[in-house]
Amino acid sequence: MRHLSFAMAFIVGAFAASAVPAAGQRSIHIGIAGGAVLPVGILSDGYQDGPSGLVTLAVGSQDAPMGLRLDYQYAGFKGKTVAGTRIGDMHVNSITANLVVPFRVGYVKPYLIGGAGFYPLRFAGAAKRENDWGANGGAGIGFELPYTTLGAFLEARYHAVNRSRTSPYHFVPITFGVMF
Repeated sequence: MRHLSFAMAFIVGAFAASAVPAAGQRSIHIGIAGGAVLPVGILSDGYQDGPSGLVTLAVGSQDAPMGLRLDYQYAGFKGKTVAGTRIGDMHVNSITANLVVPFRVGYVKPYLIGGAGFYPLRFAGAAKRENDWGANGGAGIGFELPYTTLGAFLEARYHAVNRSRTSPYHFVPITFGVMF
């Protein structure tokens, strides 16, 4: 329930911030994305691919050398059957602050993205969730959707969650989204 509260607060804050007129060259955009998440390393030993969702608040103009994105991301992993025992599903939520470095090439605008954040993990059947810190980095492309005022993006990021009690978890969400 706390995840939903964080997500709703993030969305309400994003909408409130977007209602404020932009000053000078600054622009604020809200984005929604979805896709798949791939487990990497030891995480792939017990879990399979799953769904991924993203809500983002982007700050920065098209002409700026860097921008900022605040992201709330959900990643769901389906448990595998290992040695006759089924591992329960796992869900990872993340709230990250990221720097975006765009490259102006033409219609398609590639960019690098990276930052750090808070990663609550929840295992199926567990009474508590783990709260850990982590980092992410990746690349994407942004472009305008034809005949609309919407922008779109396709990105992949590598997330590393530094778990305090055991080995870190690594995963790669690949998402497609729109920016308003």
